[in-house]
Amino acid sequence: MNFESIKMPTEDQRTDAPGLGVFPDSAVAQLVSGDPAAADALVSDVHPATVTVTRTHVDATAGDITWSWLISDMRAVVHGADRSWTIFVVPGISDFGVSIAAERVEEFRHLIDGLVDPGIRPMRGASAPGRAGASDLVPMIVEATSFSLSPLSSSSSSSSSPPPSSPPPLAPSAPAVKSRRLRTRDRREPVAMSPEPSTAPVGLTGIDARDISAWFGPRQVLDRVSLEMGAGEVTALIGPSGCGKSTFLRILNRMHEMIPSASLAGEVLLDGHDIYDQNRKLTDARREIGMVFQKPNPFPAMSIYDNVLASYRLTGVKASVSVKDEVVQSCLTKAGLWTEVRDRLRQPGGGLSGGQQQRLCIARALAIRPRVLLMDEPCSALDPTSTRRIEETVMELVSEVTIVIVTHNMQQAARVSNRCAFFLAEQGTPGVIVEHGPTSAMFNSPQDPRTNDYVMGRFG
Repeated sequence: MNFESIKMPTEDQRTDAPGLGVFPDSAVAQLVSGDPAAADALVSDVHPATVTVTRTHVDATAGDITWSWLISDMRAVVHGADRSWTIFVVPGISDFGVSIAAERVEEFRHLIDGLVDPGIRPMRGASAPGRAGASDLVPMIVEATSFSLSPLSSSSSSSSSPPPSSPPPLAPSAPAVKSRRLRTRDRREPVAMSPEPSTAPVGLTGIDARDISAWFGPRQVLDRVSLEMGAGEVTALIGPSGCGKSTFLRILNRMHEMIPSASLAGEVLLDGHDIYDQNRKLTDARREIGMVFQKPNPFPAMSIYDNVLASYRLTGVKASVSVKDEVVQSCLTKAGLWTEVRDRLRQPGGGLSGGQQQRLCIARALAIRPRVLLMDEPCSALDPTSTRRIEETVMELVSEVTIVIVTHNMQQAARVSNRCAFFLAEQGTPGVIVEHGPTSAMFNSPQDPRTNDYVMGRFG
């Protein structure tokens, strides 16, 4: 499921369909947990947008990107009882909708309720018929959502790919979004590096990417990338901006498919099972593969305590107060933050310093006990002291969780990682892995001269 699945009205359908209402300061919304008609439903704003209502469709426009819902396809309309969101129930897209600025909620609801088929009762307080399970559509638990309403397609200023424009017709050589499971031929073997024997503690697992190719619309950004990230190790992804590192990282926990016009091919194996298998729930993959972003994104109004436990609420985990207390202390300790905040756990997480907020995000990611932790340049916006604390945390955590980290800091890669993979996209070609292997070999005796030039600072 991704935003591209939302049906776009044809030009004929748009004809003679004047706008009945325009609602700025709104957003595309997605149901994160619970039933939309229930009091505990949690809906996330994932793209700021201007919403336009016509007689045939509802549009949500964010820059050059537009999502549309056909009125004729709506099987039910679910309005939040005490919030501004509305979820449209249409075949296959039942957990998506819009969030409207509070002062115009009633106007929006009145318009929608007057447009849907008279046989469809706008729903308030009853389960939506035929809706897909919310657990199958949850975005990156806590890390993929933010009160700042940052679009998922531009969550990092140094992302390997710019935000996609309005989805263009795909070129014949590029797969459509629904061709995600395309298998590429003639596999390109990575540069041979003798892997070191695994010494991972029992219970840890690695993650194995095989023949990963990725596109934004017709533009290919990764070409048949294969990389085995060992259990109980820190694997650093290095390379200049725009070579596909962050895109690759997002693919490892199924965030790439949430971007409009995005598609991919290949496999990501965890314990030998493909996380993109149709029988595997999205939330199951993301419980096992957590993520920490470049910019700290705690929920600013939530207390430090509640920030750590936010993933419990989003995934419906029930626990006693004593268990929650233990989880908060354990996760904050592992993130190197407990001694600094233990006397102010009920204060807002947004009141912490940048480095402390990033460690709070690490603690939050650890609360659901992931087996793999992905980190996208976690120190790029931090001061040297905070960077050192994050690096110390990474080196301590690797005994409990496999870590994959994107970094532009070669000294940091040398300090914290066991293995490195060098990504490169040359002259407009898709990103590939030039070389990968033990960090010491990558920095001291690389096999490819381009690797040597990069780690020595001659380009990038």
